[in-house]
Amino acid sequence: MFDGFVNPALAAGVALASVPLIIHLLNRQRYKPMPWAAMRFVQAAYKKTRRRANLENLLLLLLRMLAVALLALVVARPFLGDQSPLAQLAQARRDLVLVLDTSASTGYRDGVRSVHEAMLERARELLLELDGGRDDRVRLIAAGASPRLLSWRRPEEALSLLNSLAGPDDEPLDLALALGEVARLAEEDAAQQGASTLEIRLLTDLQRGSFEAPPAGAEAGAVAGANVGAQRAPAVVEQLDRLAALELKVWVEDLGPAEPTPPNLSISALEPLGEVLGGGTLEVAVEVRNHGLTSKSGVRVWLTLDEDQRLPFRTLDVPARGSARAVFSANFASAGPHVLRARIDADRLAVDDTRVRIVDVPATARVLLVNGDSAAEVERDEVGYLHSVLDPLGGDEVLGAGGIPPFTARTVAPHELSGGEVDLSEFDVVLLANVDALSAPLAEKLEQWTAAGGALVFTLGRQVEPTAFNLRLHKPDGTGLAPLELLSRTQIARRDGYFRVRSFEAAHPALAFFADERWKPLLTESPTYEFFQSRPDPNARVLAQFDDDAASALLVEKRYDRGKVFVWTTSIDAEWSRIAESPNTFVPLVHEWLRYAARSERPARNVDVGAPLIAQVRVFPRNATLLAPDDTRRAVEGEPRNEGPGVWSVSMLDGSQRAGLYRLTFDGAPDEPFAVGLDPRESDLDRLSVNELSGLHRALVATRDAPSGDDAPAPAQGEVWRLLAWLCLSALCLETLWAAWVGRTRRLV
Repeated sequence: MFDGFVNPALAAGVALASVPLIIHLLNRQRYKPMPWAAMRFVQAAYKKTRRRANLENLLLLLLRMLAVALLALVVARPFLGDQSPLAQLAQARRDLVLVLDTSASTGYRDGVRSVHEAMLERARELLLELDGGRDDRVRLIAAGASPRLLSWRRPEEALSLLNSLAGPDDEPLDLALALGEVARLAEEDAAQQGASTLEIRLLTDLQRGSFEAPPAGAEAGAVAGANVGAQRAPAVVEQLDRLAALELKVWVEDLGPAEPTPPNLSISALEPLGEVLGGGTLEVAVEVRNHGLTSKSGVRVWLTLDEDQRLPFRTLDVPARGSARAVFSANFASAGPHVLRARIDADRLAVDDTRVRIVDVPATARVLLVNGDSAAEVERDEVGYLHSVLDPLGGDEVLGAGGIPPFTARTVAPHELSGGEVDLSEFDVVLLANVDALSAPLAEKLEQWTAAGGALVFTLGRQVEPTAFNLRLHKPDGTGLAPLELLSRTQIARRDGYFRVRSFEAAHPALAFFADERWKPLLTESPTYEFFQSRPDPNARVLAQFDDDAASALLVEKRYDRGKVFVWTTSIDAEWSRIAESPNTFVPLVHEWLRYAARSERPARNVDVGAPLIAQVRVFPRNATLLAPDDTRRAVEGEPRNEGPGVWSVSMLDGSQRAGLYRLTFDGAPDEPFAVGLDPRESDLDRLSVNELSGLHRALVATRDAPSGDDAPAPAQGEVWRLLAWLCLSALCLETLWAAWVGRTRRLV
């Protein structure tokens, strides 16, 4: 009779209909018959009315049993399919899944209203068509980088929640995730009712990049919108296949602009041209991309430094579907984070007309040089060349207006370090050059300092004894301070040849200078005559190797808690290697290597929309507050996390929901700025045509009005609980009236 139940377990309550019968049978056995003389007159009268009384009692019992059975069915909520002979008695109910594209591209203003506003208006129209009185249900999903289920019950609830979508998110649309959420709901519905009859509506601007995979090798934002044919995104197709397996379709309503490729200009990149070293002037490039089909001339570009230094604007001619770059000269006068803000004249999509970037100017790296083999002459001193390269004028050099010296250096003897005369907290890098065996207290002191974030560098020489080095600094399980185990010395007579660098990690910051083919021979052709063979730990990273038969390590790095440890397996002076005698090799090697060593690992300041904001500060962060791009403030929840001596981190996992400049503010500490950037692909508004959409998958159907005809969604399986409730009420009323009439007639008799 029924195709199923919404609450199938409660259908077992129909068995309760037997309760009135059981009560009747039990009452019949309650009294034991006792014959007495006058009873024969009662029995004579009863025989005349017995048949009528039995019929009345039976009808009363059936009405009571029917009322109980109908009440159980009402609670179980049975439904009928459209093929049921009783389908006309069922109450038709719509079960709508409404997916709203809330990506940044829907902020495009087409006339007096934006695409997002048009979507909200259309969503209200669809929701007003539903009737909560007949149990219509709606699941309202806001689809951006991740889907958010806003409502899952009555249309009235969804209508009220539409007001929370005041504007689009600054996120791309991940259509695969949105359809995956819809497919999950449909599969749950099918498991409950035997088949899913969800009506799925997607309101979107049909941005091509949301439906198609970008061509292989395409740069983000460059050709993602080019008409290259149907590049089906595998993840989207997989979710559509799940829906098609349930015989469901996705009705896609195009509410985007009228043009197939709407005109739009965006700032796609804001980058310093080179690394900011020592402050001073640096060139900054602003890339403007034209996503339209016509070229744009006289496009004005502005760049602001630290919100108060506005540089003279530049004008660009940007070709159709191409880009142009404006270059500015910005002066970074101090160390620390600096805010760059680039903008162009506002157009119909305003969110991509501004881009922010944080540029960190490194502070002066403080280097402690521990000289294990000092000499009066600089050229024979173990760290003589090194000190002169790092700090040639003892920190008194003038680098121009606002210049910041890259290094300051101090040279001490090993006994000064061991005797506690040096405060390690005043330095970022400690370099031990050809230092013999370390004492146990000094080794422990260096371990603690390195674990807290310091950079420790060992360069070797004839003063180093492998057994003592390994005893204090190395552990077989890799937990020791040293990243390798020293073995024996290897040497070659200078008249017989020399060792060279056979390979090195060109992508590593310490050696990236030599990745250029012009400068590579400066490192690979420098002679080395003696070094220590070694066995690097499994958790260490070999950055450079010699060309000997064993491919011995020259430079090895290991992370030690929050710090770094390096070992240079030859000497840093001219005794074992001629690298120090070649300024073209030695200067860039030392500068790049020690600059990388001194750079502490900090959370990223330039992140994408939706990424967490994490700040590390040197004071305890009291009253942490997040200042958003729209100048709203909210307190940072959660306790600060101690990352080591004098370092705390504060996290905002859901802070970056809008593109722009954010600031984390604290009591007694400078602000921590963050630049949250828009995905460049959101600026390409190239749209799918209706034919292209239909060709992507059989489950996608383009529509603007209510679907009808053969392609219309199958009607929902109708529930009959209201009809059953009326029947139950009628049965109870009839039982009451019948019981009253029977009682009255029997009293009269």
